[in-house]
Amino acid sequence: MNKVKKSVKVSIMKQQYSVSCEEEKVENLLSAAHHLNREMQSISEGGKVLGLDRCAIVAGLNISNELLELKKKLEVHEATITRLNSLNEQLDKFVDDLKST
Repeated sequence: MNKVKKSVKVSIMKQQYSVSCEEEKVENLLSAAHHLNREMQSISEGGKVLGLDRCAIVAGLNISNELLELKKKLEVHEATITRLNSLNEQLDKFVDDLKST
């Protein structure tokens, strides 16, 4: 099944880019472009990096680092939920055993 593609214009560091994406993902694309633009502006204003290419690489690294940190936190939360579900099942079994005696 072919998804409907749409051409979307985004502005990053005062430059316009035309990007094709699936229609239902346009909002996410615009949010991602806005996030990247903010990150690149922050780096550029800090004077840490010269040049658009280097600024984009540093911004990409920063955003990738954020993503990896969030993935680690998600794994911890998922493990906690799994453990809580297991404990909940044990408690339910215990309560059921008490009721049957």
